[in-house]
Amino acid sequence: MIRSHAVRGAAAIAAAVLGVTVLLVPSSASAGVVTGIQFETSGPVSVDFGAQWQLTLSVTSSYEEGPTLRLLPADGTVDVYFSGIGGAFASGLAIQPDGLVYVSQPDSAPLLPAGEYEVSAIYNPAAGGYYDTSQTATPLKFTVTALAVAPAVQVVNDAAVSERPVITASLSGSYIEKTGGAPAGTWHFIVTDADGQPVFDENVAQSEGSTEPVRIEIDSKLTKGDSYTVTSSFTPVDELAGGLTVSEVSDSAFETPSGTFGEAVSATVPLPLWLAIVLLVLLLGLAAAAIVVGVKLVGRTAVTSATTGAPNRVPGDPYNVDLVSLDEIGLPEPETIPELLPEGRTEKLPSSTTWLLSDVEPSTGLPDFSEAPTERIDAVTADELPTERVERQDPEAERS
Repeated sequence: MIRSHAVRGAAAIAAAVLGVTVLLVPSSASAGVVTGIQFETSGPVSVDFGAQWQLTLSVTSSYEEGPTLRLLPADGTVDVYFSGIGGAFASGLAIQPDGLVYVSQPDSAPLLPAGEYEVSAIYNPAAGGYYDTSQTATPLKFTVTALAVAPAVQVVNDAAVSERPVITASLSGSYIEKTGGAPAGTWHFIVTDADGQPVFDENVAQSEGSTEPVRIEIDSKLTKGDSYTVTSSFTPVDELAGGLTVSEVSDSAFETPSGTFGEAVSATVPLPLWLAIVLLVLLLGLAAAAIVVGVKLVGRTAVTSATTGAPNRVPGDPYNVDLVSLDEIGLPEPETIPELLPEGRTEKLPSSTTWLLSDVEPSTGLPDFSEAPTERIDAVTADELPTERVERQDPEAERS
């Protein structure tokens, strides 16, 4: 019995100690601990669609009559909500070692569409902790501004550029200015004739970030001399559709050549390289033939002039050498030429005597008689001298 009473006493003492221990554990209700979550980023906030942005929150706790302290990563997580967006925009955000929470556009989520939002956050305490759930008291005003996209389409109907009409489509606007390239999307082109019947219908992809216009040939069979209209539209991909303002595209009209003779003559026709080379060779051949024909005509004219008494050509001369007088080349007239006269005769040659220019030796400036053809200048006697020349040399005898 003594032992039994001893055991019961020990158990009572242990229970009493345990009860004291439980009462010493603090709780939020008993100890007056208050948690709070608020935005460190001041509002309102405005950003362009697709631009990088970040909001900052802090989670704190405070005791009665005590300081306010920031919670630590092990104390829980934070969920962020945007009005108009179903569910949490970002959930399970960790508390950083400095007690702050950061929220931005998630890479795996669609871009936040353009519009006005109210942002709120909820603190979720860690399981088994001593803190209560809390929510932001005042939401943050957040605005996403849409970016403009202005499509433009024109038709190039120039045979020098392409055999078929070419649709050229480009994009401009604030989106291209801020991002440096076009948004991804799809162009839709419909070509109708004068009766409104479609003759061409095509979709063309627009590459993300491209800076070059989209070009496509109208490969449908078009009637000559008819009018056509191009109706165009641009649709961005779904990820960008909520943040872009796309303006309407004006229709583009063009006419096909009628094929008349006047238009065919005035039209610019591209010339193949091989044809240009052939034409160049033909022109060079014609020029060479003209030169040859001109040279032959000049030769024939010279022979004809010599035959009719021209002083600079000798008919039948195999060398076709120009003849000049002694006066023309500035040489004195020879007083006597014994080699060409009979022995003992020294008559003076007539002043009109001519010599071959090629027979003059450059060193002396005098004719070379050794190689001159003997049939050019025949020896003459006094009896054979022209009577007319004798009379001109003796004017007194002529008067008598």
